[in-house]
Amino acid sequence: SRKYQNKKSLRSPMAEPQPYQRPPQVFISFHGDELRDNFIRYLVWGLRDERLNLFIDRGEANRREIRNVFTKIEDSNIAVVIFSKRYTESEMCLNELQKIHEHSEQNRLLVIPVFYDVSKRDVKSLEGEFGNHFKEMREKYKNDPLRILTWEDSLSSIADTTGLTSEEHGTGLGLVREIVSTVKSKLLNSAGGRRRRSMSIGLVFVLASTAVFLFIIFIARNFCADVRIYKAVKCLLGVPVLVGVLHQLYCLSTHNR
Repeated sequence: SRKYQNKKSLRSPMAEPQPYQRPPQVFISFHGDELRDNFIRYLVWGLRDERLNLFIDRGEANRREIRNVFTKIEDSNIAVVIFSKRYTESEMCLNELQKIHEHSEQNRLLVIPVFYDVSKRDVKSLEGEFGNHFKEMREKYKNDPLRILTWEDSLSSIADTTGLTSEEHGTGLGLVREIVSTVKSKLLNSAGGRRRRSMSIGLVFVLASTAVFLFIIFIARNFCADVRIYKAVKCLLGVPVLVGVLHQLYCLSTHNR
């Protein structure tokens, strides 16, 4: 028993350190009971093979704290919404969709809708089995019409977004590959946008510095014939202006991160 205790004490420190987890880049909204054990498993493997950070709600059956789920949505760059036949029978899915829609409308989140074994019309017009499940939800919350209207608006708006369909790519690995490829493409485009914003900040700095330089060389020199006065004006005006410009650019770049 003493040997066992010694081995256990040696192993426990190795299990204590927790790996650093970055905020999720991709949030996946789906009906767990319907898709978790098949399609979602392959999708998670595909995204992780590309070293993409993601979050899926593994605790849907346990009614995971909704605030935690909302935080994960807020931290994400992209949301993949997988509409399936039973999606609207889940209150959790509809609440996730509502939050995703809110952030999408604020241009804080990119959304990729995936129509898995349902048509775009089924989702937008609430038809077929997809619509029948929503009718049950409408009956359940008939005393809360605002909630129903908000869910309907989220469904219609997200369904209007360009997405992927199982009609075109199937319900297996072909659709998984298309989702992974689209996610990568959108992440690269968003990163390119951030780089372009950084370049524009640099351009502003160059233009501001040029303006200060021209002011010192031409305007200040014309008004200051005395060399000593000119040097004093150059120091008093040029240096503070440059410092101010640098400070403003630093604040701007920090805000854009």
